Amino acid sequence: MRYLVYGTGAVGGLLGGRLALAGLPVTFLARPAVAEALRRGGLRLFGGALPGHVAAPSVVEDLAQALRPPTHPDVILLAVKAYDCEEAAVRLAAAGGELPTVVCLINGIGNEETLARRIGAGSVLSAALTTAVRAPAPGLVQVERERGLDFQAGHGRTAALAADLARAGFRIRLHADPGRMKWSKLLTNLVANATSAILGWSPDSVFAHPGLYRLEVEALREAVRVMAALGFSPQALVGVPVPVLAWSLRLPAAVSRPFLRRAVASGRGQKRPSLSYDIGRGRSEVGWLNGAVVRQAQALGLPAPANAVLTETLTSLVNVEISPEALRGQPARLLEQAARAGVPGIQGYNPPA
Repeated sequence: MRYLVYGTGAVGGLLGGRLALAGLPVTFLARPAVAEALRRGGLRLFGGALPGHVAAPSVVEDLAQALRPPTHPDVILLAVKAYDCEEAAVRLAAAGGELPTVVCLINGIGNEETLARRIGAGSVLSAALTTAVRAPAPGLVQVERERGLDFQAGHGRTAALAADLARAGFRIRLHADPGRMKWSKLLTNLVANATSAILGWSPDSVFAHPGLYRLEVEALREAVRVMAALGFSPQALVGVPVPVLAWSLRLPAAVSRPFLRRAVASGRGQKRPSLSYDIGRGRSEVGWLNGAVVRQAQALGLPAPANAVLTETLTSLVNVEISPEALRGQPARLLEQAARAGVPGIQGYNPPA
Protein backbone atom coordinates (compact mmCIF):
# COMPACT_ATOMS: atom_id res chain seq x y z
CA MET A 1 0.00 0.00 0.00
CA ARG A 2 0.96 3.64 -0.47
CA TYR A 3 1.29 5.76 2.69
CA LEU A 4 1.04 9.42 3.64
CA VAL A 5 2.52 10.45 6.99
CA TYR A 6 0.53 13.43 8.28
CA GLY A 7 2.67 14.90 11.05
CA THR A 8 6.36 14.13 10.65
CA GLY A 9 7.51 14.28 14.25
CA ALA A 10 8.78 11.41 16.37
CA VAL A 11 5.88 9.01 15.84
CA GLY A 12 5.23 9.82 12.19
CA GLY A 13 8.94 9.84 11.44
CA LEU A 14 9.44 6.42 12.98
CA LEU A 15 6.53 4.75 11.20
CA GLY A 16 7.10 6.43 7.87
CA GLY A 17 10.84 5.96 8.05
CA ARG A 18 10.64 2.24 8.74
CA LEU A 19 8.01 1.71 6.06
CA ALA A 20 10.20 3.56 3.56
CA LEU A 21 13.27 1.56 4.58
CA ALA A 22 11.22 -1.60 4.01
CA GLY A 23 10.68 -0.48 0.41
CA LEU A 24 7.10 0.76 0.70
CA PRO A 25 6.02 4.02 -0.98
CA VAL A 26 5.76 6.75 1.68
CA THR A 27 5.19 10.50 1.38
CA PHE A 28 5.74 12.84 4.32
CA LEU A 29 3.43 15.82 4.82
CA ALA A 30 5.44 18.28 6.89
CA ARG A 31 5.62 21.90 7.96
CA PRO A 32 8.12 24.02 5.99
CA ALA A 33 10.99 23.81 8.49
CA VAL A 34 10.68 20.04 8.81
CA ALA A 35 10.20 19.62 5.06
CA GLU A 36 13.39 21.58 4.39
CA ALA A 37 15.35 19.44 6.85
CA LEU A 38 14.07 16.26 5.21
CA ARG A 39 14.97 17.47 1.73
CA ARG A 40 18.41 18.56 2.89
CA GLY A 41 19.49 15.61 5.02
CA GLY A 42 16.84 12.93 4.68
CA LEU A 43 15.30 11.11 7.63
CA ARG A 44 17.63 9.36 10.06
CA LEU A 45 16.47 6.73 12.55
CA PHE A 46 18.70 5.98 15.54
CA GLY A 47 18.48 3.28 18.19
CA GLY A 48 15.96 0.50 18.37
CA ALA A 49 15.91 -2.65 16.29
CA LEU A 50 16.17 -1.05 12.84
CA PRO A 51 18.23 2.14 12.55
CA GLY A 52 18.61 3.56 9.09
CA HIS A 53 18.67 6.55 6.76
CA VAL A 54 15.99 7.47 4.25
CA ALA A 55 18.25 9.56 2.04
CA ALA A 56 15.71 11.10 -0.32
CA PRO A 57 12.22 10.93 1.17
CA SER A 58 9.16 12.07 -0.75
CA VAL A 59 8.08 15.30 0.99
CA VAL A 60 5.15 17.66 0.45
CA GLU A 61 3.89 20.68 2.37
CA ASP A 62 0.37 20.77 0.96
CA LEU A 63 -2.32 18.20 1.77
CA ALA A 64 -4.13 18.67 -1.54
CA GLN A 65 -0.91 17.90 -3.39
CA ALA A 66 -0.32 14.82 -1.24
CA LEU A 67 -3.76 13.45 -2.09
CA ARG A 68 -3.23 13.76 -5.85
CA PRO A 69 -1.42 11.25 -8.09
CA PRO A 70 1.29 10.06 -8.09
CA THR A 71 1.49 10.28 -4.29
CA HIS A 72 -2.21 9.59 -3.58
CA PRO A 73 -2.13 7.25 -0.56
CA ASP A 74 -4.13 4.20 0.42
CA VAL A 75 -3.51 4.98 4.08
CA ILE A 76 -2.86 8.19 6.01
CA LEU A 77 -0.85 7.78 9.22
CA LEU A 78 -2.12 10.67 11.36
CA ALA A 79 0.50 11.52 13.99
CA VAL A 80 -0.23 15.12 14.99
CA LYS A 81 -0.75 16.35 18.55
CA ALA A 82 -4.24 15.98 20.00
CA TYR A 83 -4.81 19.73 19.91
CA ASP A 84 -4.20 19.68 16.14
CA CYS A 85 -6.62 16.83 15.47
CA GLU A 86 -9.66 19.03 14.82
CA GLU A 87 -7.75 21.11 12.26
CA ALA A 88 -6.49 17.96 10.56
CA ALA A 89 -10.02 16.53 10.46
CA VAL A 90 -11.36 19.73 8.88
CA ARG A 91 -8.61 19.73 6.25
CA LEU A 92 -9.20 16.08 5.41
CA ALA A 93 -12.95 16.63 5.11
CA ALA A 94 -12.40 19.65 2.86
CA ALA A 95 -10.18 17.62 0.52
CA GLY A 96 -13.27 16.00 -0.96
CA GLY A 97 -13.45 12.81 -2.94
CA GLU A 98 -12.91 9.36 -1.51
CA LEU A 99 -10.52 9.66 1.41
CA PRO A 100 -7.93 7.01 2.26
CA THR A 101 -8.15 5.17 5.55
CA VAL A 102 -6.89 7.42 8.35
CA VAL A 103 -4.92 5.61 11.06
CA CYS A 104 -5.24 7.66 14.25
CA LEU A 105 -1.99 7.39 16.22
CA ILE A 106 -2.77 10.35 18.48
CA ASN A 107 -2.52 9.86 22.24
CA GLY A 108 -5.52 10.54 24.42
CA ILE A 109 -9.26 10.10 24.33
CA GLY A 110 -11.66 11.61 21.80
CA ASN A 111 -9.52 11.98 18.70
CA GLU A 112 -11.13 9.13 16.79
CA GLU A 113 -14.52 10.67 17.52
CA THR A 114 -13.31 14.04 16.25
CA LEU A 115 -12.20 12.44 13.00
CA ALA A 116 -15.37 10.37 12.67
CA ARG A 117 -17.56 13.47 12.92
CA ARG A 118 -15.73 15.03 9.97
CA ILE A 119 -14.82 12.15 7.68
CA GLY A 120 -16.99 9.24 8.85
CA ALA A 121 -16.24 6.44 11.28
CA GLY A 122 -15.58 3.97 8.48
CA SER A 123 -12.55 5.97 7.36
CA VAL A 124 -10.90 5.88 10.81
CA LEU A 125 -8.69 3.12 12.19
CA SER A 126 -7.52 3.42 15.80
CA ALA A 127 -3.89 2.73 16.75
CA ALA A 128 -1.41 3.22 19.58
CA LEU A 129 2.39 3.20 19.49
CA THR A 130 4.06 1.86 22.63
CA THR A 131 7.65 2.26 21.42
CA ALA A 132 9.27 5.17 23.27
CA VAL A 133 10.56 7.61 20.66
CA ARG A 134 11.57 11.24 20.38
CA ALA A 135 12.64 13.68 17.67
CA PRO A 136 15.66 15.66 18.92
CA ALA A 137 15.68 17.74 15.72
CA PRO A 138 13.79 17.85 12.40
CA GLY A 139 14.75 14.82 10.35
CA LEU A 140 16.11 12.89 13.35
CA VAL A 141 14.20 10.16 15.21
CA GLN A 142 15.61 8.46 18.30
CA VAL A 143 14.10 5.19 19.55
CA GLU A 144 14.56 5.00 23.30
CA ARG A 145 12.75 1.75 24.02
CA GLU A 146 11.50 -0.70 21.44
CA ARG A 147 8.03 -2.10 22.04
CA GLY A 148 5.56 -2.09 19.16
CA LEU A 149 2.20 -1.07 17.73
CA ASP A 150 -1.35 -1.84 18.78
CA PHE A 151 -4.27 -1.21 16.49
CA GLN A 152 -7.87 -1.97 15.76
CA ALA A 153 -8.87 -5.34 14.35
CA GLY A 154 -11.73 -5.86 11.95
CA HIS A 155 -11.24 -2.84 9.69
CA GLY A 156 -11.00 -3.38 5.94
CA ARG A 157 -7.38 -2.23 5.94
CA THR A 158 -6.28 -4.14 9.05
CA ALA A 159 -4.77 -7.21 7.39
CA ALA A 160 -2.77 -5.31 4.77
CA LEU A 161 -1.64 -2.72 7.32
CA ALA A 162 -0.51 -5.41 9.76
CA ALA A 163 1.48 -7.12 7.02
CA ASP A 164 3.22 -3.90 5.97
CA LEU A 165 4.05 -2.87 9.53
CA ALA A 166 5.40 -6.32 10.35
CA ARG A 167 7.53 -6.10 7.20
CA ALA A 168 8.80 -2.75 8.51
CA GLY A 169 9.93 -4.40 11.74
CA PHE A 170 7.12 -3.62 14.18
CA ARG A 171 5.70 -6.04 16.70
CA ILE A 172 1.94 -5.94 16.18
CA ARG A 173 -1.07 -6.67 18.37
CA LEU A 174 -4.66 -6.38 17.17
CA HIS A 175 -7.55 -5.38 19.43
CA ALA A 176 -11.24 -6.09 18.89
CA ASP A 177 -12.28 -3.10 21.02
CA PRO A 178 -10.44 0.11 20.05
CA GLY A 179 -11.99 2.02 22.96
CA ARG A 180 -10.55 -0.41 25.48
CA MET A 181 -7.19 -0.23 23.69
CA LYS A 182 -7.11 3.59 23.78
CA TRP A 183 -8.11 3.78 27.45
CA SER A 184 -5.42 1.22 28.29
CA LYS A 185 -2.88 3.34 26.44
CA LEU A 186 -4.16 6.39 28.33
CA LEU A 187 -3.17 4.78 31.63
CA THR A 188 0.43 4.60 30.43
CA ASN A 189 0.31 8.22 29.21
CA LEU A 190 -0.88 9.44 32.62
CA VAL A 191 2.02 7.98 34.59
CA ALA A 192 4.29 10.75 35.94
CA ASN A 193 3.42 13.02 33.03
CA ALA A 194 1.45 16.02 34.27
CA THR A 195 3.07 15.96 37.72
CA SER A 196 6.56 15.88 36.20
CA ALA A 197 5.71 18.75 33.85
CA ILE A 198 4.26 20.90 36.63
CA LEU A 199 7.24 20.46 38.96
CA GLY A 200 10.01 20.20 36.37
CA TRP A 201 11.03 16.86 37.88
CA SER A 202 11.92 13.57 36.20
CA PRO A 203 9.35 10.76 36.48
CA ASP A 204 11.75 8.81 38.69
CA SER A 205 11.97 11.76 41.11
CA VAL A 206 8.17 12.03 41.23
CA PHE A 207 7.79 8.39 42.24
CA ALA A 208 10.56 8.73 44.82
CA HIS A 209 8.47 11.33 46.70
CA PRO A 210 5.83 9.72 48.99
CA GLY A 211 3.23 12.45 48.58
CA LEU A 212 3.57 12.73 44.83
CA TYR A 213 3.42 8.97 44.57
CA ARG A 214 0.08 9.07 46.35
CA LEU A 215 -1.18 11.74 43.94
CA GLU A 216 -0.07 9.64 40.96
CA VAL A 217 -1.78 6.54 42.31
CA GLU A 218 -5.04 8.39 42.91
CA ALA A 219 -5.02 9.83 39.37
CA LEU A 220 -4.53 6.34 37.96
CA ARG A 221 -7.21 4.85 40.23
CA GLU A 222 -9.67 7.46 39.00
CA ALA A 223 -8.92 6.49 35.41
CA VAL A 224 -9.36 2.77 36.16
CA ARG A 225 -12.72 3.46 37.84
CA VAL A 226 -13.87 5.41 34.79
CA MET A 227 -12.78 2.55 32.55
CA ALA A 228 -14.74 0.08 34.67
CA ALA A 229 -17.85 2.26 34.48
CA LEU A 230 -17.47 2.32 30.69
CA GLY A 231 -17.21 -1.46 30.62
CA PHE A 232 -13.48 -1.56 29.89
CA SER A 233 -10.86 -3.55 31.77
CA PRO A 234 -7.16 -2.69 31.36
CA GLN A 235 -5.65 -4.53 28.42
CA ALA A 236 -2.06 -5.53 27.72
CA LEU A 237 -0.39 -3.59 24.92
CA VAL A 238 2.75 -4.56 23.02
CA GLY A 239 5.56 -4.53 25.59
CA VAL A 240 3.37 -2.93 28.28
CA PRO A 241 1.57 -5.10 30.90
CA VAL A 242 -1.19 -2.56 31.59
CA PRO A 243 -3.29 -5.01 33.70
CA VAL A 244 -0.32 -5.41 36.05
CA LEU A 245 -0.09 -1.62 36.41
CA ALA A 246 -3.80 -1.46 37.26
CA TRP A 247 -3.54 -4.39 39.69
CA SER A 248 -0.62 -2.78 41.54
CA LEU A 249 -2.80 0.23 42.37
CA ARG A 250 -4.74 -1.96 44.81
CA LEU A 251 -1.65 -2.80 46.86
CA PRO A 252 -0.42 -0.97 49.96
CA ALA A 253 2.04 1.80 49.16
CA ALA A 254 4.86 -0.06 50.93
CA VAL A 255 4.50 -2.82 48.34
CA SER A 256 3.38 -0.95 45.24
CA ARG A 257 5.70 2.04 45.41
CA PRO A 258 9.02 0.14 44.96
CA PHE A 259 7.45 -1.91 42.16
CA LEU A 260 6.04 1.08 40.31
CA ARG A 261 9.17 3.14 40.84
CA ARG A 262 11.25 0.42 39.16
CA ALA A 263 8.74 0.20 36.33
CA VAL A 264 8.79 3.96 35.79
CA ALA A 265 12.59 4.09 35.93
CA SER A 266 12.89 1.39 33.27
CA GLY A 267 10.12 2.84 31.12
CA ARG A 268 10.74 6.59 31.45
CA GLY A 269 13.38 7.20 34.11
CA GLN A 270 15.03 10.54 33.45
CA LYS A 271 13.21 11.12 30.14
CA ARG A 272 11.39 14.44 29.97
CA PRO A 273 7.62 13.80 29.89
CA SER A 274 5.63 14.87 26.83
CA LEU A 275 3.48 17.43 28.66
CA SER A 276 6.53 19.36 29.86
CA TYR A 277 7.01 20.67 26.32
CA ASP A 278 3.62 22.41 26.55
CA ILE A 279 4.52 24.81 29.38
CA GLY A 280 4.02 28.42 28.28
CA ARG A 281 2.94 27.47 24.74
CA GLY A 282 -0.77 28.19 25.05
CA ARG A 283 -1.97 24.70 24.17
CA SER A 284 -1.52 21.24 25.61
CA GLU A 285 -2.56 17.62 25.26
CA VAL A 286 -3.48 17.45 28.96
CA GLY A 287 -7.13 17.99 28.05
CA TRP A 288 -7.11 14.69 26.13
CA LEU A 289 -5.23 12.86 28.91
CA ASN A 290 -6.02 13.84 32.51
CA GLY A 291 -8.77 16.13 31.26
CA ALA A 292 -10.47 13.25 29.45
CA VAL A 293 -10.64 11.34 32.74
CA VAL A 294 -12.25 14.36 34.41
CA ARG A 295 -14.84 14.88 31.68
CA GLN A 296 -15.82 11.24 31.49
CA ALA A 297 -15.94 10.96 35.29
CA GLN A 298 -18.30 13.93 35.44
CA ALA A 299 -20.53 12.37 32.80
CA LEU A 300 -20.66 9.17 34.85
CA GLY A 301 -21.14 10.89 38.20
CA LEU A 302 -17.74 9.79 39.51
CA PRO A 303 -15.18 11.89 41.41
CA ALA A 304 -11.82 12.65 39.79
CA PRO A 305 -10.15 15.29 42.00
CA ALA A 306 -6.56 14.17 41.33
CA ASN A 307 -6.92 14.45 37.57
CA ALA A 308 -8.84 17.70 37.95
CA VAL A 309 -6.03 19.29 39.98
CA LEU A 310 -3.39 18.14 37.52
CA THR A 311 -5.43 19.32 34.52
CA GLU A 312 -6.25 22.74 35.99
CA THR A 313 -2.73 23.38 37.28
CA LEU A 314 -0.97 22.37 34.08
CA THR A 315 -3.45 24.33 31.97
CA SER A 316 -2.68 27.45 34.03
CA LEU A 317 1.03 26.93 33.39
CA VAL A 318 0.49 26.32 29.68
CA ASN A 319 -1.54 29.53 29.38
CA VAL A 320 0.97 31.46 31.55
CA GLU A 321 -1.78 32.29 34.04
CA ILE A 322 0.78 31.40 36.70
CA SER A 323 4.55 31.46 36.41
CA PRO A 324 6.30 28.10 35.93
CA GLU A 325 8.61 29.12 38.76
CA ALA A 326 5.69 29.20 41.19
CA LEU A 327 5.54 25.39 41.24
CA ARG A 328 8.89 24.30 39.84
CA GLY A 329 10.49 22.03 42.41
CA GLN A 330 7.70 22.82 44.91
CA PRO A 331 5.86 19.54 45.61
CA ALA A 332 4.32 20.85 48.84
CA ARG A 333 2.42 23.52 46.90
CA LEU A 334 1.01 21.03 44.45
CA LEU A 335 0.07 18.65 47.27
CA GLU A 336 -1.62 21.50 49.12
CA GLN A 337 -3.83 22.10 46.08
CA ALA A 338 -4.56 18.37 45.88
CA ALA A 339 -5.48 18.22 49.57
CA ARG A 340 -7.85 21.18 49.19
CA ALA A 341 -9.47 19.44 46.23
CA GLY A 342 -10.14 16.38 48.37
CA VAL A 343 -7.70 13.92 46.84
CA PRO A 344 -7.69 10.95 49.28
CA GLY A 345 -4.65 10.43 51.46
CA ILE A 346 -2.84 13.62 50.51
CA GLN A 347 -3.30 15.65 53.69
CA GLY A 348 -0.77 13.64 55.69
CA TYR A 349 1.97 14.32 53.15
CA ASN A 350 1.58 18.06 53.44
CA PRO A 351 1.96 18.99 57.11
CA PRO A 352 1.32 22.61 58.10
CA ALA A 353 4.43 24.82 58.10
